[in-house]
Amino acid sequence: MTSVVTLKRETFRAGQSWPIEDVLWQAEDRMRSAHATHLGYPYNLVGYSPVPASLGDYLVNNLGDPYVGSHYASHACDLEREAVDWLMDLWHCDEREKFWGSVGASGTEGNIWALYLAREAFPNAKLIYSREAHYSIPKAARIMRMEAIAVECETSGAIDIEAFAKALGALDGSPVIVALTCGTTVKGAHDDIAAVVACLDAAGLDPDRRFVHVDGALNAMVLPFAAGVPFAIQPSFRHGIDSLSTSGHKMIGTPMPCGVLIARRKHVDRVASAIAYLRSSDTTLMGSRNGHAVLSIWSRLIGHGANGYRADVCACLARTGRLVAALRSAGVPVLCNPHSFTVVFPTPGETIVRTYQLACNNGEAHAIVMPNVTDRLISRFVSDYLAWWKASQRQGDPQ
Repeated sequence: MTSVVTLKRETFRAGQSWPIEDVLWQAEDRMRSAHATHLGYPYNLVGYSPVPASLGDYLVNNLGDPYVGSHYASHACDLEREAVDWLMDLWHCDEREKFWGSVGASGTEGNIWALYLAREAFPNAKLIYSREAHYSIPKAARIMRMEAIAVECETSGAIDIEAFAKALGALDGSPVIVALTCGTTVKGAHDDIAAVVACLDAAGLDPDRRFVHVDGALNAMVLPFAAGVPFAIQPSFRHGIDSLSTSGHKMIGTPMPCGVLIARRKHVDRVASAIAYLRSSDTTLMGSRNGHAVLSIWSRLIGHGANGYRADVCACLARTGRLVAALRSAGVPVLCNPHSFTVVFPTPGETIVRTYQLACNNGEAHAIVMPNVTDRLISRFVSDYLAWWKASQRQGDPQ
């Protein structure tokens, strides 16, 4: 079937007027429909956008270093610093002057820039990461031609500490770069940061001979607000890590992809260079950075606040528990890690996958119970899934 956009363009080519509003309304209808049944990806589709629409009339460009500014006056670097400070408090950056942060295009940008900082600190170091890490980690290694070692994971999806220690031993005491995950992409698992740091210490790899990055795209904004989380997996600079990133469009809840990276300032100072054209320092991956994303992150963090996120996390965990219980009561094999919104189960039929936009991998699919996922949506999904499951069981093939 020809899309609405294609039809409009054909009309435009024929020399007739192209009603842009109609195309955009169709796009809005498509978004509304997709959001209504979305379960498979960790996007916070709360629909809360406190930034005044009138700011859309302005080009807001956070050029250069957020702590220096630039000649360009239409920026929001002050609000960027406030948003970063909010996250520095959350992640225990106890000596504030020793840390630096910025808002970028995504969690992937944060991962890439963190590993660049690490590579500049230790040019010949190997990167160790888990097989359950986000694909941007090995991608960053390929971009920067870093030698990378993927280590095995436990069934939960968390990094296997024995496998990590073995990989460390093979390095013969050479400096190392480590990428950990707070909320893995497929299973929502949390790497044991404290155990990894203990392995590094035991191997004689002191802080001046290692760089530890934590990818907290989703759960770096979940675990700090959940009850009973062991400190070993909490996203915190008190572990002695060097950088930590999160996504803005996930738990924070911005309406556009974006992210935040916080790193120890000594690593950023190492790569900084003065740019006279900007009257600023080059300390970020992108020269021009989205000021509207900054406005959105700042509005969400300051407006929703710690109490708002704490309430969201509590509600999401409760709904996650209800989804898990409903599936398990029917005999569906389910994996759900503690303190995680991610529920893993056998991949259902294509109609269910498409309707609920499920992410699938090697015979498994997952649902992620974000703040926009209601009990009504969960009930609808469970009904559809169990109807498929029972039919598959009768046929003797749950896959």
